[in-house]
Order: sequence, then structure tokens, then C-alpha cells
Amino acid sequence: MPFTNTAAASYGLLAMHAMDMYRMATNSLTPAAAPGLTAGGWTVEAYITGNDTLLPKGPLQLVERTICYGYLARRTSGELAAVIRGTDGFVEWIEDAEFRPIAYLPAIALPSGLGTMSVEQGFWTLYTSMQLIGTAGAALGALAPAIADAAGAAGTATVVGHSLGAALATYLALDLARGGLSGRVSACLFASPHTGNQAFVDLFDRTMEDYRLFNYILDIVPRIPLELGYVPPSRRTVILPTTAEANIRVNPGCNHHVICYCAMLDYEGTIEATTLVPAGEAGSAACILGPETGNPNLAKRLVSDLAGVVPV
Repeated sequence: MPFTNTAAASYGLLAMHAMDMYRMATNSLTPAAAPGLTAGGWTVEAYITGNDTLLPKGPLQLVERTICYGYLARRTSGELAAVIRGTDGFVEWIEDAEFRPIAYLPAIALPSGLGTMSVEQGFWTLYTSMQLIGTAGAALGALAPAIADAAGAAGTATVVGHSLGAALATYLALDLARGGLSGRVSACLFASPHTGNQAFVDLFDRTMEDYRLFNYILDIVPRIPLELGYVPPSRRTVILPTTAEANIRVNPGCNHHVICYCAMLDYEGTIEATTLVPAGEAGSAACILGPETGNPNLAKRLVSDLAGVVPV
């Protein structure tokens, strides 16, 4: 069943918590759960890790480390959510800039006749390194199979991601849908950069029955990588200043913050959930100027001026 905007905003806050948990303990693979996460009825069952590597392909390999990218949490209702945070730090931005397309070669082989599929090198390389570990740090295995095991024979899972995390969550959701959770996985994605070419996007759209992707029209991240055959998923929701529930300060950071996405989808719910602004979110929360009033503002004027010039 498709996510409502209100439900989507609540999942977006899970991605916000994933980033905040990382920022509060960047050297920990098992950071403490954010207070807002536990207050929402979620319990962290495992953590998602991945390898950050700077210049990994030449003789000048400088940095390689395993860090925390998110978590697997279960709600009191039994629902399972795999949550992947957005980009933070120089090494990850370098990975994001590896825009060269490479062949899509998932662990579960593709049937013939689907066309040549390519994905973004930096995102895909990072995704293939991702593992699930227990709360005490014990290895649980490669990410998708381990999450399918955690869900069990009849369980469901929701994959959530923002920014870089949305790209990684796209690959994860597709792996789960083609594997152990066929028909039992959904995805809620925010501000996703392009993840693959048309053939890859077609496979994702056909395979994922239940997903929503939200891209704010003034956010530059959903527009990259440019050209090179990359395209966005067809079933995406473009948030406009005229349809948003919140008035967001216009600047590149504010246009991209996940808390701003949440406020644009559900202003009252987001403000209520972040009345005590989470640690690490003070600057992001300040981007939310108030509820949408219908009055003219800079964001609306920019969109109007760029209409027909900048594609949605």
C-alpha cells in the first residue's frame, strides 16, 4: 500500500536519526540509538556498515575504513525498517563523485533479455561492501541476505534512505525484492541522486511494487550525476514550494536536509516530533521557516522563473 505523506515523513525522521547517531559517534560501528528513535517505539536490532575508500583503485590508496551507515530497527508492532543515512564527510563525497557507469552485476543473476544495465560506480562499490552487524558488533553477513533472515519467512521490511542513503537503499530494496523478501519489501526514499541507466530503472520499477521517492524541485542532489545515461525512477514525487506544507529557507543545504523534506510533507507532525531539536540538527531545523501560508516567497518565485528551463 503506498505511503501517505504523513507516513513518509515519519520514515524520513528515521533517516535523520541515522545521521545524527553517526555524527555523535563517528568512530563507532554501534552508536547509541537516538532518543527520538526509541521514543517513536523503535528498537535497534543491528547496524549497517560499509567501507569508505579514498582513491582505492591506484597505488596511492590513502584511506580505507569501515563505518556505520545506518541501522535495522523493529517497531513495537513488529515492523522492520532498514535505514541508511545520507552523505557525511570528504571520503563519501569523493565516492559520490565517481560518476562513471559500470555494469550492474547483482549477487542474484539477472535473467537474459533485460538489456544492458549500468549503475553509478561510487554508489554501487560502496553498496557491495555493506554488511549487517549485531548490536555487540558480531558479523551477521552481507546486507540483503542478513536483513531477509531477520525479517523471517513471513515478515516485512521497509527500506529507508536519504541522499547517498537513498541510492544505496535503492540497490538494497531491489536485492530484497528479487531475493528473500519478494512481495514483502517497500521503500521510502528522499533526495536520491541518479542510481542507474534506463534499463536498471525499468527493472526497479517493475520489481518494486511499493515505493515512494520524494525529490524537492530546488534540491540539486536528485539531478546528479548529469547525463552519462543516468535517469531517475519514473514513479517519483516532485515536491514543489506550492504543494509543500512548510516554507523552507532557500539555500543548497536547506533544500537538501531530510528534516526539511519531512516538514514539507507533514509540517505539524515533524515539528511535534522535533520540538526538542535532536543533537546535530540545530542548523538543519533552522531552515524550516514555518508552515506554508500561500503567500509569495523566494522559493516559489525561483520555481516560476525556471519553469520550462529546468526539467522536473
